[in-house]
Amino acid sequence: MFLTPIWNGFLNRKTFLFQLSRLCDLIPFLVIFILAQPCVTNAQIDRTVSELETKSVILTCPVNEAKCGKLHSLNWFKGEDRIAAMLLGETNVMNVNEKYQNRVTVVLNPYRLIINDLQIGDEDIYLCDTTFFIPEESCDNFNGYRIELRVLVPPSEVIILDAKGDRIENGNTVGPMQERQSLKATCTVKNTRPQPEVGWFRGSKRLTTYSPTHDIKDGLFTSTLELDWSLSREDLAQEIECRVKSAAMPETIVKKFSINLQVRPTSIEMNGVEHHTVQGSKVILTCDIHGARPPVNLTWYNVTTPITTEENILTEIRTKAFEKNDGTYHTQSELIFNATRFENDRVFRCEAENIVIQINREKPISSALTLEVLYPPVVKVSPPEVVTNTSEIVLLNCEYVANPASLTNVVWYRNNEVVNVNNTDRYQGGNSENVALVIKSTEKDDTGNYSCQLSNSIGKGVSEQEINLDVQYVPIVEVVMIPEGPVKESDESNVTLFCNIIGANPSLLTKVRWYANSTLLKELPDCEETNEDLCHIDPSKLLLESIGRGFFYNYSCEGLNAAGWGPRSEDKELMVHYEPGPASLSNFPLIAVKKKSVVLTCSVDDPGYPDSNRFVTTQAVQNNNKKAISYPILITYHTVKALKSNEADIALESFLLQKMPQKLSTPSENSSQTILSSESSPFNEIKETHALIDFNYNNSPCTLLTLTTYTKKLQLVVLYTGLQSNLVSSTYALYRKMGKFTFNAQMISKPNRYRWLRGGRGPLQDVVTKDWTVEPVGLDSRTNYSCYAYNEGGRGIMATVNLKVHAPPFFIKNLPPYTGILHSSTNANLTCRIECVPRCEISWLKGGIPIEKNNTKYFVKEKYMESSPATGDFESMLSVLHFNMSNWPQQKFDIEADNDNYTCLSTSNSVGPSVKSSTYFSIEYSPINTTVSEENVYIEEDTKPERIFCNARANPAFLQMDF
Repeated sequence: MFLTPIWNGFLNRKTFLFQLSRLCDLIPFLVIFILAQPCVTNAQIDRTVSELETKSVILTCPVNEAKCGKLHSLNWFKGEDRIAAMLLGETNVMNVNEKYQNRVTVVLNPYRLIINDLQIGDEDIYLCDTTFFIPEESCDNFNGYRIELRVLVPPSEVIILDAKGDRIENGNTVGPMQERQSLKATCTVKNTRPQPEVGWFRGSKRLTTYSPTHDIKDGLFTSTLELDWSLSREDLAQEIECRVKSAAMPETIVKKFSINLQVRPTSIEMNGVEHHTVQGSKVILTCDIHGARPPVNLTWYNVTTPITTEENILTEIRTKAFEKNDGTYHTQSELIFNATRFENDRVFRCEAENIVIQINREKPISSALTLEVLYPPVVKVSPPEVVTNTSEIVLLNCEYVANPASLTNVVWYRNNEVVNVNNTDRYQGGNSENVALVIKSTEKDDTGNYSCQLSNSIGKGVSEQEINLDVQYVPIVEVVMIPEGPVKESDESNVTLFCNIIGANPSLLTKVRWYANSTLLKELPDCEETNEDLCHIDPSKLLLESIGRGFFYNYSCEGLNAAGWGPRSEDKELMVHYEPGPASLSNFPLIAVKKKSVVLTCSVDDPGYPDSNRFVTTQAVQNNNKKAISYPILITYHTVKALKSNEADIALESFLLQKMPQKLSTPSENSSQTILSSESSPFNEIKETHALIDFNYNNSPCTLLTLTTYTKKLQLVVLYTGLQSNLVSSTYALYRKMGKFTFNAQMISKPNRYRWLRGGRGPLQDVVTKDWTVEPVGLDSRTNYSCYAYNEGGRGIMATVNLKVHAPPFFIKNLPPYTGILHSSTNANLTCRIECVPRCEISWLKGGIPIEKNNTKYFVKEKYMESSPATGDFESMLSVLHFNMSNWPQQKFDIEADNDNYTCLSTSNSVGPSVKSSTYFSIEYSPINTTVSEENVYIEEDTKPERIFCNARANPAFLQMDF
């Protein structure tokens, strides 16, 4: 369009407009001044411009004046609406539609339309319409320049909703869900422009879905894409993504979530014993299940019975699950047990399922294995009991099951000892061809429990049951005491004697005779009319009530059964312990003296049993010099302890061979195997042992040995001396023990069994003798002492004495050898402190002459001081001699006359003489009468003058002279 401009109210809608329509096809030149209107055509878009909402956009209009001529005017149209125009000339005139004045500007060179604060409504096709004064023929700008403006708005949000409409946050996990279950979700892109592209993906795979729906409001699109996806194993460990593409976004928006997908197992495999196993071997059956999520629950079956470790603690089940990369689990379970015959030919089955199988009510997957167990024979004997007499034929049956069934060995036992079935005179059978055992003629010694042991190539088995073969004979018995003893008299306890059967058939005692020291006490039961209480009782029991010293006997018994009366048992001694009598306590001297010793002596008249001196002895006459006793002491009882067998053999051999006793040396290794010279001499076995007895007679310790031979009721007691290497000879004596036994021994002092207490504390662990020497005696010794004798029967009554302790005079604080005092001092004193119990008196002396109490130049203060446990000092006297200076000439000391010796002197007391301490009391003064030997000295040059002496008087005499 080409126009000749007329400037008259340009861009005023009311201004006259000479409008030419269809000018696009009319005359090329028309010189009039009008404004141009756009041609309504479906022209092609020359350019597309996209920009985000609220941003600024520049639309450029290309004007080629070199090709088209000089530009007259330029108009901008939005669709069919003109929004801006410019008239070019000497003064360029530009105008913008009022609707757009705040956001739109036009700019020259180049010609541009600038839109600020871009809004959705700004999206349109913009036309740049140009008018030239005289267009050139080469100009091709007849239809203007069209620009399509697109306004971009990014989504306000992209959300994923589940089937219930609940929001799924980005990166979250949904589920659990099972395979074949339908996954339903919705991806919504809100408030965006232009219309977005929405798709569902799993990795690189685009999921098949419905077409998206698009709603537009206020120029903004809301797009929704639904997902309805059937889940499969391929979805394991995968992320489901909603991907959104739009020109408004530089990159694709991805929202994703994971699925906790549960799948059924894919395979099960069971491994273990390939061929067979042996009873007692450890069997490990392994079950592997793959491809399940979550891990399977696994159950082991023995045939159809579930296997649990609670019911069988010897069975162990170890199950563990390993997660694979795809999220499924490999579950491995081990069934561990020791094979027994009961597992032979059993079918072991591993069965597994998880929640997917359970929800779908499917049958659990399983795998099975049949186990073969080789085991030794399992043996059973019959009949359980056989009662017979001697000289009878007895058949003992033995049955078994085994794998393999062939036997390699057959052994019969009686009371766990092998029966010699090769003795065909007495037995028949008992071999692999004929397992049963026939006793051709029974004897007394055939009584016992018979068992059968069978062996195959795997091992051997012994019958759990036994055949009790009973051949009757009279009872052999022994006495058993409960409690075994010794018994304390103070307990007033009861002792039950049992006539115990060592061997008998039948083993029921119908009567029992009880003896004390071989004298018949009672035959039980006693069914006389006067003793009905003793009729229906067990005769093998005898109750002794409230045991005291009167029950000290040797007890024995004999029993009666269907075979008759048996022999009387060996004696069993009942030992009764009772406590010592009251103790008496004395001390010598009666009053102890500090730093000396005191001997406390504890004694009892009744030593008790066992006696507190370990022996009951005849009283020995002793004096302070402990002279040797010239007569033997009678020992009536001895308690013995363990002794090495080789030492006992040496002592007994010396006696039996009647050798001259020698000092007992250390036995050799082979001494316990000494062969006696006489073949008829019985071999001796130790039943009791020795205790060392310190008799201290001529420095000869003694040891008592008790040995017992196999000869019935014979006990040999050997007493020998000479354990010390410095002894010249030894003495032996042999005694026969029958219950209590006696022997003579040289004895002067006895090992005591006493307990001591000091100040109510104890008993002391380091003082256990009859005499206790406390040395040295101190302040802490002034307390009470107690003692009592004791033995296994208890403790005797305690004796107590309060020990008096005196202290002789002793200086706690004495006078120093030298005491110096200034002659000008107005106060002076001397102090001493003397410990003394009983109390002593202190006096003061000057120059060896007592200071009288009426001497006004002095006064004395005394104080009686209590004992001091912290220092160990007893009670003491503290004396202070004060110098009363107010009564001295000129009220001060004379440097010549008052120098003298002063002495603190105590009186004696009942335990010590007087003590004294002296000090030289010296009056000290500063130098006086200072003189020099020459007052005037004349010296010639280059000569040495005579010495000049300085003299002065002072106390102390050491002076420092300064010239």
